[in-house]
Amino acid sequence: MKANYKITTSNVNELVYSMLTENTGTHFLDSGGTSGRMWQRNGGKCLQDFEDEQPETYQYDPKYNEIYRTVSVYHYLTHNLEINDICFEFNNLNTEPKDWEGGEDVYGVSVAAWDYLTEFNEVEVQRSWNTYNGDSDLSQILQGANLTINDEEYILIQIHGGADARGGYTDAKLFKCGDHMDGMIHEYLREYLDNYEIQEELKYINEMSDYWNESKVYEGKELEKIIDKLKD
Repeated sequence: MKANYKITTSNVNELVYSMLTENTGTHFLDSGGTSGRMWQRNGGKCLQDFEDEQPETYQYDPKYNEIYRTVSVYHYLTHNLEINDICFEFNNLNTEPKDWEGGEDVYGVSVAAWDYLTEFNEVEVQRSWNTYNGDSDLSQILQGANLTINDEEYILIQIHGGADARGGYTDAKLFKCGDHMDGMIHEYLREYLDNYEIQEELKYINEMSDYWNESKVYEGKELEKIIDKLKD
């Protein structure tokens, strides 16, 4: 599957993949260089590469005796979200829009897409958010809004693919939350764990890479020693 393209699809995995590889532009003041922006790094991957990623990974920093956790945005978004007819039509209208003035308290939405959504449905914006503004272990920044549409839970999502968190977001895409999830994105994979919660998860970790040298992997008895050191 070719990267750096935009599609309208009823397949959640394909849509999230297209967002992860969407060209969100460049600016000469960006810190991403010529190929360091996330959309550029993701552009060399196929959908299966994201499928093969671990849902969450851990890195150990021997210098400061700290563990860092990273949650795959792909796995975080593809576990529970759905695309129904409302989402499909909205996403089709909101692909490469020419304006960004649609709706209050929502971002990355065109007038045409928002007019469609509000003309034919009862829509209430519950809250808008950006994961950059709080604690997050996600591999990329997400921006979005929780909506109630016809008394059901939906979510608008943009993925940040640029270098500066103030810009470089994808077009917003609409997803329906699973019926049993009440607005949650993922049932099992939390977007953030504090240090105490990470230590509670150590018993389930079989390996972790070195923070300064990702090719170095800790496992077996070497990993056990690190876990013991972390608990001291």
